Amino acid sequence: MLEPNEKAMFDSLVNGLRTNDPGFTRRIDRLARPKRNLYLVLAILLWTAAPICIVFGGWTGLFLALVGVAYGLHLMSKRGGITGAAVWPAPRRRPGVSN
Repeated sequence: MLEPNEKAMFDSLVNGLRTNDPGFTRRIDRLARPKRNLYLVLAILLWTAAPICIVFGGWTGLFLALVGVAYGLHLMSKRGGITGAAVWPAPRRRPGVSN
């Protein structure tokens, strides 16, 4: 935990960086966003592996294929479906804090 004066100093430094360096702001904001392309690639990989698991795995392969397809669907819903829309709204800014 930071002391109140240290927190104020840190916030002023971050706000100064955000106003003076837009590249820094883009990189920091990118860290908070989920990796949508990674989710899509992983879902496609799981869906592609499902038939292979069924053919070569017997009953165990069928179970693994069902789990893989279900997790692929979960990843696509986390991604926002086919449209790619964000699942959650953009974060709200605190009053009194400059962008």
